[in-house]
This record gives sequence, structure tokens and C-alpha cells, in this order.
Amino acid sequence: MMRVLHYVDENNLTWCESWRSLLCKLKELGVESTVVCRPGGTLSKYLQDSGLATIEYKPLLPALPCTAFGVASAIDKVRPDIIHTRLSSAAMVGGWWGKLKNIPVVSTVDKHAKMKYYWNADMVVPCSRAVAKHMQAQGCQLAKTRVIYNPIDLSYYKAFPQVRESVRERYSVPPTAKVVVAGGRFDEGKGFESLIKAYALFLDHYKNREDMRLWLLGDGPYRNKIEDLIKECSLDNNVMLPGYVSNIREWFWAADLFVSPSELPEGFSVILLEAMACGLPALATNIGGSPEIVIDGVNGMLFSPGRTEELAEKLGAVLDAPDRLPTLSKEAKKSAAIFDLNAIAKQTLEVYAELASDGARL
Repeated sequence: MMRVLHYVDENNLTWCESWRSLLCKLKELGVESTVVCRPGGTLSKYLQDSGLATIEYKPLLPALPCTAFGVASAIDKVRPDIIHTRLSSAAMVGGWWGKLKNIPVVSTVDKHAKMKYYWNADMVVPCSRAVAKHMQAQGCQLAKTRVIYNPIDLSYYKAFPQVRESVRERYSVPPTAKVVVAGGRFDEGKGFESLIKAYALFLDHYKNREDMRLWLLGDGPYRNKIEDLIKECSLDNNVMLPGYVSNIREWFWAADLFVSPSELPEGFSVILLEAMACGLPALATNIGGSPEIVIDGVNGMLFSPGRTEELAEKLGAVLDAPDRLPTLSKEAKKSAAIFDLNAIAKQTLEVYAELASDGARL
């Protein structure tokens, strides 16, 4: 039995389900995982409900790893073979204590982060080739880099037609209507304003405006700005903002097309992968890790960030072609299978085994 101490300096995660499924699969493969995370929020209980051990700790000064005595205490209690961190602040703290206590450290990089947080990691694990290239440009050694994508448990996202029907009925969406869905934090660079403008342009040429819906799932500081734009574009009857949703699957099962409009590079969008696992073709910006998931013209389409007219054309190319959606949907499911949980867990375990072997510490 290999013992791994996972450290994430957070108490809520948008990609929690993907991570939880990975930890559970690793458990099946003989890895005993303990997670150190912040108190409050939903993360600790969510993991505990899946039979995963957690230790709650909030560092007073994350920028000063030497003061994070709670992490040191967790290391002494668990006596791990490997420390595995996620997110930059956790990488800095976990890397410092791993080096001090001579325990190999694996640091997953989920975004285009700064290398200064990862110098003490024995293995840097970017979540996409795009992130790997970004880290190597900052001096990360190729020899200590392994790209491991975020996983998807396909069985968890298998669609239920009755759920699709009930969700649509709940929100007065006709069975024949086409629903476009997007989701994430309403913040700068996420591109939701461009999506709304593109959707308005698309509707100007769509033959049956009443047969279209746009759902924007999530919340954040830009919510008021997004609401004002919806009114400005006279989309009140076509766009719904349900806020944060606890079960994103049912919304995806009830929709027809997913859009990832981010204008800043995504490391590897878990929500994009979730949508495709639910059978949704995807329109995504052609930056960051998204082109490693979306194959233009095969399982969706790519477009340039902030180009509203281009996005409107892509919406029309998919939604105005009755026979195109089923084909793209089938390919989306096939593409999601590439990131299947079993394969990603095996790759993760191989990194653990490499670093845990004698003389593996770099």
C-alpha cells in the first residue's frame, strides 16, 4: 500500500468531481490517500462522503512555507511516500516541506502558472501540453515534466433521457428547442459577454427565435454586467442564469451544444470535458488546452477569442444543420473516452512509483 498526502490550499473546487474520481480509482489501485485542505466550504465533506480521509488546515502565511506547521504535522501523521500538490500556493508549501523532510513531491499544474511556486517539486505534472510548454518556457526541466490530463469518469456522465425531459419541462423549454449551455465563474477573461453578443447576432438570422435558449451556469463578480448586457440585447426571454448548480450533469443532459468562450488560455477545462462526456458537441476558443480536447469539425468547432461574428457563424453552422448535431455528439463522447479515468489513474500511479523508487528524488 502506497501512502500519498494530497495538499490543496482550498475548500471549494469547480473540478472537484474529476479529482475525487481519480482519488477513488487510485484507492482501488492500492494508494491510500489523505487530503489536506482548508476548513469550511464543501470540499472536505464531499471527499469524506466518498471514503477519503481529510485533514483541515488553513495556513496563516501561505507565502512563507516555513510557517505552515499544519502541513508539517500532517506529513508526520500520515508518513507519506509521496506528497501530491494542486494549485500554486499548495505547491510552494508542499514543495518546501517535502524537500525538508526528504519526501518526493508531485505538483499538478492546472493553469498557466508561475514557475516560482514549483521549484521544489520533483515532478511537475501539467494538465495539458499547452501548460507544459508554458512551464518549460520559464525554466522547468523537460526531465521533470509529465503531462497528465484531468480525468473523466464516463459512467458518471451517462445520459438519462428522462432527466432531459424533466429539466426542460421544469424550465418551460419545448422538446424541439435547441439549448446552448456554458458555465464557469463570471469573471474577467471568461468570455461570457462575447458569447451573449454572438448569440444575439445568431438569433437575428435564426428562423425561429422562440425555439432557442441559452443557459449560463455559474456566478461571480461580472454577474451584474452580464445581466445588463442580456437586457441590452433584448434576450430576457432567451437567456437564463440559474446561478451555481450542484449537479451540472442534468443541465448538460438537457442541452444540445456547449460553448467555452474563454478569452484567456484555459489549462485544461474540466467543464468542457464534462460537457463532451455528456454527449454535447463543443465550440471552444482556439487557445490554451482546449484544442487538445476539441477537434475542429469533428467533435465541435474552434473559434478565435472575442470574435463575436465568428462565434455567431459557428453557432449557425451547428444549429442550422439538423443532421450535424447527432454526428458531433457521437464524436464528442468518443473524444471524452480518451481521457478515461482508468488511463489517467494508471499514468498517475506510474509517476508515484518512479519517484518512490530508490534514488528517484531529483
